[in-house]
Amino acid sequence: MIDLVGILPFYISVVLNHLNSTYSIEYIAKASQIFRILRILRIFKLSRHITGLKTLGTTLRNSHRELLLLSMTVSMGMLIFAGLGYALEKDEPDTMFYTLPQTLYWAIITMTSTGYGDIAPTTAGGKLVGSMCAICGVLCITLPIPIIVANFNRFHDKVILEEELNSLREEQATAWERTKLHLQDARKLDQGSAESLTKSDTCTTNLNRGLSDKDVESICM
Repeated sequence: MIDLVGILPFYISVVLNHLNSTYSIEYIAKASQIFRILRILRIFKLSRHITGLKTLGTTLRNSHRELLLLSMTVSMGMLIFAGLGYALEKDEPDTMFYTLPQTLYWAIITMTSTGYGDIAPTTAGGKLVGSMCAICGVLCITLPIPIIVANFNRFHDKVILEEELNSLREEQATAWERTKLHLQDARKLDQGSAESLTKSDTCTTNLNRGLSDKDVESICM
């Protein structure tokens, strides 16, 4: 799947470039540039060989409830504080809250404690809403994070134990192969010694029967 996602943007960009050269459509050229940039997704192939990245992917897949809770709380707070900020700031002469989407951008930047400073309230009510937005954003983001971190630690320990078990199994398999070879060699030695003992017993029996030395020598050779 990762290989398909990594090489698919290349072929899509080739098709879009062909369409752009044929029909000269501007948005197709922009889309082609975007798909060229998406080829960087091939870096996710490293997750096959790095334990931490594999553990991170497993943690995100198994923490979908916590991530959904985080998205819902942040989205609700963003909508509430963006609406309040826009209602308080839209009628001011030097306001930066021109439209509601721009206010939504301010709300998400404030809730995530980024605070670029390109948009800021000017009234007392707007500053109060901004302060409440920052505090609520920290609380909303902080609450689900420990659960996700605990899941990461649990899956990381599980992966480490699995790797240790696999290494032990490989060592035991190698030791078992060596033991089998030693057993086969021992059986061959036992068979050879048994044959030699049988032959010597036959010679001794013939000597006891009173056979001549020449007959015994011909039998034992």
